[in-house]
Amino acid sequence: MKYASAIITRSSRARLAVMVFAVSFLLSCLPCSAADSVARGAFAGDLFTALGYPAAQEIVLPPDVPKSHPNAASIGSAVKYGLLPKGALSPDMPLTRRDGVRMTLSMMGWGFEASLYQKFEVLPDLGGSGDPIFFLAAEMAPPAPGSLLLDGDTPLSLTGRDALLSWARNCAKYVSWNRVLSYQGVDLILYRQGIAAPGVPRETKGGGIVGERPCEPLYIAALAVHASLIDERIAFSEPLGAGKAPMSFISASYGAIGAVNGGFFHESRPLGSLKINGVAAGRAIPGRSAVGWNDGGAIAFGSGNLLAGVRTPSGFVEFTKFNVVPPPNEAALYTSNITAAAMGAPLDAIELVVANGEVTERREASASTHRTPQTGVLIVARGASRRALEGFNVGDKIEIISNWESEAFAYSTNIIQCGPMLLSEGRLTADNETLKPDVLGKRHPRTIMGTDGTRVFWVVIDGRSALHSVGATMDETRLIAKSLSLTNAINMDGGGSSQIIWRGVTVNKPSDGKERPIPYAVLMMPKGSPMTPRPAETLAPLGANSGTGGAPGFGGEFGEWGYNGGVMMDTYDPKQ
Repeated sequence: MKYASAIITRSSRARLAVMVFAVSFLLSCLPCSAADSVARGAFAGDLFTALGYPAAQEIVLPPDVPKSHPNAASIGSAVKYGLLPKGALSPDMPLTRRDGVRMTLSMMGWGFEASLYQKFEVLPDLGGSGDPIFFLAAEMAPPAPGSLLLDGDTPLSLTGRDALLSWARNCAKYVSWNRVLSYQGVDLILYRQGIAAPGVPRETKGGGIVGERPCEPLYIAALAVHASLIDERIAFSEPLGAGKAPMSFISASYGAIGAVNGGFFHESRPLGSLKINGVAAGRAIPGRSAVGWNDGGAIAFGSGNLLAGVRTPSGFVEFTKFNVVPPPNEAALYTSNITAAAMGAPLDAIELVVANGEVTERREASASTHRTPQTGVLIVARGASRRALEGFNVGDKIEIISNWESEAFAYSTNIIQCGPMLLSEGRLTADNETLKPDVLGKRHPRTIMGTDGTRVFWVVIDGRSALHSVGATMDETRLIAKSLSLTNAINMDGGGSSQIIWRGVTVNKPSDGKERPIPYAVLMMPKGSPMTPRPAETLAPLGANSGTGGAPGFGGEFGEWGYNGGVMMDTYDPKQ
């Protein structure tokens, strides 16, 4: 009996060993063992708590999360704030390492930054292999736990969960990220700080605007231009077939390396004085500053006050309008790079086409197509101004005069009036140049143009989002310009118009949630390249929202990508 009993015992142990091996093998095939499982819903709730977010007054639950779920309040608040997508969450499914890091970034409000990596994947020299989520997480300060940034399909363990939650708590105290990429003379500088601040008014001021603790969510994108390699050109949308168009369309039409919005505008016409390729093209706003440049790299700042017109034997005829119909007794100047024709020109007007200082055509508006010449300019004059110009005939010499109040613009071929000045010779300025208090004192998206003495900077500060970037007041914009080591800087148009493109990708998040159509943009073109628009059929449809980035999320929108070191990639510290 003892022997038989021993035989039975050994047989049972053998069967037990086989069963244990089979169960272990099956469990190894599952995403995570039950004892070491990190469910998506539980992790989302833990993250929300770790980041210190307040509960939303009204929650929005994903369709597969019941109200009875223990983390329903946190999950519903995160969805309501836009920190998690509204689609299915699969709350009981185990997380992988990749999804754990992805959800952490999304919950912190860093979905847009992660999405940029996938967008850059389409660029040949940035293609390769790797994980965009892991790239971003490793570059942040503080970085994500390195042990979790490998083997993204590996189930997230309880130890990994604790490490991610600890990282999130540290990021809630302070987090920043910066990246520089260079291409053919245009450096792209990206900077982000802070986690999302849901439930906090975006105008609320916390710590310092850049680099100080605690920090508010702030995103800055800049193009630093090397003038020896790049020409900066002003390009209008009307010659492309629209009074206003998305910047991506304008940029793609000319094959620009980079693009940024310019000065203020009303409807489809610029506001303020303007000079394009040596020709005056806008009426001055009294008391506002301007910036000018030429292809040689000379940058000038000064008063945007301008007097433009024609000297005649009977006196000076001032251009009171540019590219719009002149009032009775006044004259207007039209240029083809802004408008193709002087549509609506009054029948009592005279039209003079001027090229190379000579009248090449004289027309009566009543019998004219009003076309603007491709080479030269068109003068439309009425009443007293017409009578002063009637003595000019085809072949006569005629001088169009542009007198700028600031002598600094003597050598500028392109000028944009905007303002106010932010920095002058390294010093913060105080003159707000007649802008309204709500424009100055409230936080908005901003666009800056400036120089560090070597390069020209075009900078966009995102705003109007407590999750992504709160924006800046005008005084804070001055501090940001100084933090970028600019010595001279001026405020450009802002708000929903603030947009910046690098190699076809919109690298900021316009506050309208999509591109705002604008009348013109400043393009970064290879040195000496012609400003010849591409055929419309080769471009995306007019109005297409190209690369502006969607709402934060942690799904497949991020994709996978890598880079092979084909371009210079370095860090940039805006605090230095």
